[in-house]
Amino acid sequence: MLPKLEKILKSLNSSIAVKREVTPYMDYPWHYHPEYEIIFVEKSYGLRLMGNHVGNFNDGDLVFISSNLPHVWKNDRDFYVGNENLFVDVYVIHFLEDALAKGFFDLPELTKIKKLFLLGQQGLRIKGEDEIKKISELIKAVYKASGLDRLILFLTTLDTLANAESYELLSSVGYAKPAKTEDTERLNKIMNFTMERYHQKIDLDEVADLVNLTKPSFCRYFKSRTHKTYSQFLNEIRIANACKLLISKNMRISEICYETGYNNISHFNKQFKRITKLTAIEYRKIYFENASMESEKNSN
Repeated sequence: MLPKLEKILKSLNSSIAVKREVTPYMDYPWHYHPEYEIIFVEKSYGLRLMGNHVGNFNDGDLVFISSNLPHVWKNDRDFYVGNENLFVDVYVIHFLEDALAKGFFDLPELTKIKKLFLLGQQGLRIKGEDEIKKISELIKAVYKASGLDRLILFLTTLDTLANAESYELLSSVGYAKPAKTEDTERLNKIMNFTMERYHQKIDLDEVADLVNLTKPSFCRYFKSRTHKTYSQFLNEIRIANACKLLISKNMRISEICYETGYNNISHFNKQFKRITKLTAIEYRKIYFENASMESEKNSN
């Protein structure tokens, strides 16, 4: 999908841009920017899209993103209906690779950070709870600090990220590159429509009409921009939401099937296994087994 180029504004007296946003919901378009990004979600949940990755995020989501990797965080539908108990609290740091000095990160002492920049081309999510706690505290300290203290804390944050042992790469290689932006609005319209309506029956003619294309033209257009069919994209959105329901709601799998837009349990099971490599029963079982082990570990 062709994303929107976002222009990051930084303070005149700082080499990096740091912000905290507390809002009713996330309202970002699918976008990219030349700056590197560290984003920590203190409170919120929904879907994270990055490159060709589709997945869930929750409180504590911590991701490092390198230059020009398209991404967006979108809240669940609950956030957009005026629920006062739901809100977003997120910290974001943006910086350019040459913000401190050209070639600064080529110093031998910063080799691990340079490797972090390479891994960030796929989007790097920190997984370890202890590492998330340590890095998030550093991010908050960067936000509160100024001057030389902020710079030192920022470099410490990068170093801690670079030395994290528990992480996952989100997107495939090759998506972190500048993109043309001629049809940004069209693709954001398709994405927003899909995320709002995934739980209902979606007809290809309806999506094509939304962006003033015939169905065959829409199919060619979407595939050329995303390297996947619209049906594949829709299934990924649906299964990501099914995964969330499996671990957050006391619902039968058949109920989750219909709740996420499927009207055939066999088709739901097939798509779930194709996307997650697990059956829905296995996914739920593994999640709660891991959660139980983590709880026992923290109590000891």
